[in-house]
Amino acid sequence: MITAAWLMLSSLLYSLQLSTGTFPKPLTEAEERHYLELAAQGDLDARNILVERNLRLVAHIMNKG
Repeated sequence: MITAAWLMLSSLLYSLQLSTGTFPKPLTEAEERHYLELAAQGDLDARNILVERNLRLVAHIMNKG
């Protein structure tokens, strides 16, 4: 299960880097708080924004592993 998730994340990160050349900019503290509140209420778009805007952190963690 973890391996499948890892492969999906790797593929997503690779395709985003190829299509845009960079990662999306991180959210501001206020934006992150806003989207966290919406995601906690079940808003899938807010959850997706949180995931996409934190891809830089995910890539950094993956490179360390």
